[in-house]
Amino acid sequence: MDGLLDMVVAFFRASMLSLGGMSALPLLRQDLVSTGYVTDHQLVEAITIGRLGTGPGGLYMVSLGYFALGWAGALIALCAVTIPPLVILPAATFLRRQLLGAWMAGLVRGLTMATSGLVLTTVALLILPSGSNPGATAWWQLALVALGALIGLEGKRHPVLAIGIGSAVGLLLGR
Repeated sequence: MDGLLDMVVAFFRASMLSLGGMSALPLLRQDLVSTGYVTDHQLVEAITIGRLGTGPGGLYMVSLGYFALGWAGALIALCAVTIPPLVILPAATFLRRQLLGAWMAGLVRGLTMATSGLVLTTVALLILPSGSNPGATAWWQLALVALGALIGLEGKRHPVLAIGIGSAVGLLLGR
């Protein structure tokens, strides 16, 4: 029972404190990988499964819940992804006038920057070699990360270009 309660707390906290999509990743990694519920490899697999399907970017959490506790974990994660937006939307509609103020714009900017930093740190921890798995990341994988970041930051090219290049290079050089 303790595992179920841990999952409820971890997924709801991540969903409530994130801005959607991958912004919950650092919290989930901290709560699930460091405690041994899932491995970094399973985390990457859950992200991949979530990105393969259509829909919101946060659906990787359902796969992550499944990896952690089977169907019960997937159901907990699905509720954690679904319930907070259903509560926040009516509240935001009610508070709309206050939310359009300068203080809220500053708050959102600050949250966005903090979340971006956490996501970048988590990505770095996932792709760089670790002590338990030295040499796990090849030079070409790091080059693809840099190229994807460059394409994304430039903003002139469609993101599908980065996905296509990454897929082609992965097929050619991957195992």
